[in-house]
This record gives sequence, structure tokens and C-alpha cells, in this order.
Amino acid sequence: MQCAECRKENPDGAKFCNECGVRLPSACPSCGKGNPPGSKFCNNCGQDLGTVEKKPEVAYDRPKTYTPKHLADQILSNRSAIEGERKLVTVLFADVANYTSMAERLDPEEVHQVLDGCFRILLGEIHACEGTINQFTGDGIMAIFGAPFACEEHAQRACYAALSIQQKLLEYAKSIIKGLGLDFKMRIGLDTGHVVVGAIGDDLRMDYTAVGDTTNLASRLQSAATPGSVFVSRHTYRLAEDFFYFKIIGKLELKGKALRQPAYLLLKPKEVKSKFQAAAAKGLTRFVGRERELQVFKDAFDKARSGSGQVVGILGEAGVGKSRLLYQMKSILPEGEYTFLEGRCLHFGGAMAYLPILDIVKDYFEIEENDRESDIKEKLDRKISWRSEFPQDSLPVFQSLLSLRVDDQSYMKLDPGVRKIKTFEALRDLFIAESRISSPLIIAVEDLHWIDKLSQEFIDYLIGWVSSTHILLILLYRPEYVHQWGAKSYYNRIGLDHLSSEKSLELVRAILDGGRVAQELEDLVLARAGGNPLFLEEFTHSLVENGSIKMAPRP
Repeated sequence: MQCAECRKENPDGAKFCNECGVRLPSACPSCGKGNPPGSKFCNNCGQDLGTVEKKPEVAYDRPKTYTPKHLADQILSNRSAIEGERKLVTVLFADVANYTSMAERLDPEEVHQVLDGCFRILLGEIHACEGTINQFTGDGIMAIFGAPFACEEHAQRACYAALSIQQKLLEYAKSIIKGLGLDFKMRIGLDTGHVVVGAIGDDLRMDYTAVGDTTNLASRLQSAATPGSVFVSRHTYRLAEDFFYFKIIGKLELKGKALRQPAYLLLKPKEVKSKFQAAAAKGLTRFVGRERELQVFKDAFDKARSGSGQVVGILGEAGVGKSRLLYQMKSILPEGEYTFLEGRCLHFGGAMAYLPILDIVKDYFEIEENDRESDIKEKLDRKISWRSEFPQDSLPVFQSLLSLRVDDQSYMKLDPGVRKIKTFEALRDLFIAESRISSPLIIAVEDLHWIDKLSQEFIDYLIGWVSSTHILLILLYRPEYVHQWGAKSYYNRIGLDHLSSEKSLELVRAILDGGRVAQELEDLVLARAGGNPLFLEEFTHSLVENGSIKMAPRP
């Protein structure tokens, strides 16, 4: 295990660094992720760490031994409701490239150790994206995203998991090459289609019946993939193309397929993280309604600019237009007279500490995805030292927050509870200082209903300081999210309901570029979408695409 302080490699099982004496993170027995001393649950996969110091044996034929407890409990408590359901899923197949050659060169114990380490990585990354392992295939796995629990982002999660697996395996392969002189890589294939959930046993063993050719195509794509790559089908590509970069491979001849199958190479994620951002990149429909809500926001902006900080909560169901309203809010503000920072919580990010806060910090310091550690440190140092208003002793806090090597070793020796307090204070002081310069500083956090524990604690902490600052904090969340700051005098609640029939038809006509449709089609759209703006757009576009609505040429 590598020490975070001095980068010294230490023997497996070591509790303190041989070089600098710093306590080493505890490795998760499920995914192998390092966790700070005293952690009760893994911050990567949610595994109960307890007091176990060494990894327990995993029985790959017994799902209950490798499924995180929170996920296992959720499956078992809901199995009667989900058995027999038909679900749209994305299937992931992965196997070791050149496994036969590896098995011939190594003795069985070495093969077991190599595969065990590999499988632990796969388990951690798949469970982190809330996928489930359907079976181990000897030298690989089959995983499913979107079952047993339905999930709209199943294709995105599968793609994120596949890329994370390949990235983690690059580091793992270095140790294999060093120890055994063996080049270790995996091939991954993805396809999307329907399955029917079968019986779920007490040991979490699940049976799925594929509808069509989904599992077979994913397996064939995995076999065709080059070592270290991820091949996806056209079905998965269409669902994920707004969120990832792909390279067109072309049509491949696959075993058992009469026709050549289109395939795509998954490259890397795009900056787009939500459906709304994807839609905005393509061009948005004219904004309809919400005049009262925009005025509430404008009043809160004016108060924050005058030094009376405000919190605006935008509450609404999925698809009702929270992100679009935020976008529209920004469009009515005077350009160049504020600073806007944004963070987003992810459905599968609840175990990722400070996830939306990291988005905000990276946005503020202009940190790019491919920046080297030296570049990030330079950006931190330059911006913090540039202005005297900023807390000059906060550099090690941000270095630690961004998982960089911390120059001040005394900071890392502090108790974890003390470091958390210092992190909260450094973030608060930075935002308050920036708000005085920007006047105001707008901080938006989307999808708060998926927020991780530490980010939630910080948001609660920051709200306690907002009232006497130039900060406008905008929080977007669904009705199930519960908070404690609704009684604050500087809290403004904007509840978004479905659009009225009149506004719904206005939106439909805007989508159709001012055109009108037959009364029966209007009635159908209104009945199906129920005033939900996202559903209205998606259903109207689907009617255009399938020919039910034909756009007449302009004269």
C-alpha cells in the first residue's frame, strides 16, 4: 500500500508507513479502496469495515458474501415486489485477455491471487455505480445495471463502471508486471435491452430471463474488444452518447450473428452530467411560464448583492423543470456582475465524500480533468496567494480535499475530526471572501436528495453563516429530501408544480416551432405527460420521430 504522505510503498497489512510513520488507510475487504483510520464503512462501495484488518475470503458462488450490506438489505426487503418484473437494463461482460496463456505460465495459486485481486476491483467499481453481479464466469463476470431496481441512468452507470474498472486495472497491472512479469488486461462489452427478474434467493442469487439477445450480444462484444478496451452496442451508445465520447468501430462479424453488428469504442466521459445539460448542448425549447418563481429568485439575488445572504430551495419532482429554471435564472442576471459555481450530486455518488463540493472547488480553481498534480497545486497556490482576502493557511486543506500530496505533513497528523472542522472553515472562509469580491457569489447544488453525508454536513454548516454575507445559495431537490433549515428567515422556497393545460399546450407548440396539431393529439400529449415539462418534450419529440406528427414545410 502506498503512503499518501511520502508515496512510499509499504507491505500489505502494514498499519504505519515504514518511511514517515504516518498511519496508513485501512483497505476495504470488498473493493480494496483505502479508507481513513477509524472508518466504519468504505467510502467507495459502502462495505461494513468493522474491526477486520485483513480481507476475508469471498465465495464467488455466494452473492451474499460480496454484495454490500445496504444493497443486500434493499434487495431482500423488496424482492416480492420486483420478482417477475420486466426491466430495461445494461449488461456488462468482462473477462481477462489471454487468460489461457496466463494460466499456462503461472501455477494455480498465483492465478487465484491475480484473479482475486482483479475481481475485488470489479466488485468495488460495479457496486459503487449500484450495479449487481449476476455471475462469475471463471476468468470474468457478468453484471447488470438497472435490475433488480429500475434505474433511468443504467447505461450511464455501466459506462462509468467500465471506464473506472479499466482505469483501476492499469494500476493493478503494474504490480502484476512487476511481480510476475505478466501483462494483465481485461476486455469489456456492453449491451442494453430487456430482462425479466426471476426468483431472488435468501443468498441473493438472482435469475434473469433475457428478452431478445441482450446478454449474448454483450458477451460477443466483450470477446471482440481489444485488451484494455470497452466495446458497446448501438443500443447502449444511443442512450449514453450525450454523456460519453465514443469512436465508431463499424460493423463487426460476431459469432452466432447472421448480420454484422455495429460497435462503438467507449473513450471517456463528457463534461455533461445530466439530461438537461445534454439538452442544452443541442438547443433548448422556448421557456414557458414560471414568472412568479423567477421574481422570487431575482429578489433573493438583489438581497445577496446588498450583503444579506439568501438560500433558495427549488423543490419539485423529477422532470418538472428544476434545472431549466436554474438555467433561466442565470439568463436574467446582469452579465459580469456575479460569480457562479455549481456542484451536482449523483444517484450513485452517496458514498463519495464531498462529491458536489469537489465540483465547486474545481470550478472555482479552474481545475481541468487532465491536469497534472503539479498544475493543480500551482492553480491552488496562485489563486489563494493572489488575493489577501483569502485564508492563506488553507492550502493543505484544499490539497487534501483534492487528494493531492499534502506539503504540510503536520496537517495530515491531525485527528480526522479536527481536519473536518478545518475543511469546513476553509471552504466557508473562501466562499465568504470571494462573495465580497464578486458581490454576490452564487453557489448552486443540484439533486440534493442524493447528497453524501459530509457534503450535507457542510451545507448545513454554511447555511448557518450565509445571512450576513454576499452569498446566494441555490439548492435543487425532490420532495423526499428532508432538511432542517426551512424556518430560516433568509430561506426562500420555490415549489414547482406541473404546468397547467394552457402552459403545456404553449410548450408543445413551442417544440413544434409554433405549429398546431390535431385536437386528439393535443389531448393525447396532455394525458400522457400530465403537465411534466420533461415528459411533454420527450413525448412530443417521439411523436414527431415516429411520424404521428408531421411538420409541414414553411411557405
